[in-house]
Parts: sequence; C-alpha cells; structure tokens
Amino acid sequence: MRKLVLVMALTLSLYSATLSTGGSSISASSMFSQSSVSLGVKLGSASIGNENYTIAGISGNYFVIENLSVGLGYEKWFSGTPSIQKLTAETTYFIPVAEKVRPYVGLLYRRVLISDGFDDTNAYGYRAGIALVQNNLLLSAGIVQEKYDTKRGIFDDTETYGEFTIGFAF
Repeated sequence: MRKLVLVMALTLSLYSATLSTGGSSISASSMFSQSSVSLGVKLGSASIGNENYTIAGISGNYFVIENLSVGLGYEKWFSGTPSIQKLTAETTYFIPVAEKVRPYVGLLYRRVLISDGFDDTNAYGYRAGIALVQNNLLLSAGIVQEKYDTKRGIFDDTETYGEFTIGFAF
C-alpha cells in the first residue's frame, strides 16, 4: 500500500550578521557572510496514511565561508502513531546573483528514528529554492526531495515537499 506523506512546514530563523555602515539595517551580503549564524524554529504538519502529525523542530546553521552554510537540526513528529524523530545534517549554498535575491541549493542527510516496531532509516536529499532579503528580513521558498534507504518503513521510497522560511537578522 502506497503511503502519502504531505509535509507543510514553516521555519522561523534568526540570523546574526554584521550591521551595515548605515547602522540601522543589515546588508544582504552580511547575512550570508563567513561566521554568520542562524538559529531556527520549525512548526508544521504532515499526514501519513490516516495519521496526522504536528511537527516541531530546531536548527542551527553556521556560514563556514561566504554564502555556504553547514547545519544541524532536530524535529519531532507528535500526535500520530508511530512516533517519529528526525536528526538532520545539511549544507546550503546561496548563489550571489544579486544583493537581495539569492537562489540556493543544498544537500542533506537525515537519520529517521521511528517507534512501534518500525525500522529506523536514513534519508539523503537535496533542496533548491530562492531567498529574498529586504533590510533585516529574509523570505525563502523552495523544494526538498528525500530518498529513503529502505522501502519497508512508513515513508515512500522518495518524498518531495515545499519549504518556507521567514528569517530576521540582528
């Protein structure tokens, strides 16, 4: 039986960045500069078969060089059976095509922990999208695709879903 997974998640992120010379706003380039940090909170929902889940999570990213971040994340899926937890390691590159517009691409690895007798599994994937920066605000929208290394779990072999981020720089 094929299971449908629908994930809708919104991530709220805070970015540390260097103030521009004007002192009152943050330039887009400083938001993606080396040593910048972002901390995120994820809220969303998902459905697998007849089960509906509420998703809550946290994440952190560090820009190791200009426009390239590496990060770790954790999310917990509540209110459905079985219980699901995801641990994520990711890297994302923001392509500097313009000061306020940054397409992005990234890779991710997830360890998926599943309760109630289901096998834990790994997922590998990518993300692509576009980020828009206006003063201290970042908005991004993209698509994520994950491939699971087992077909015996509760997830399909491959899952594709949208991601949306609202970020604030300080």
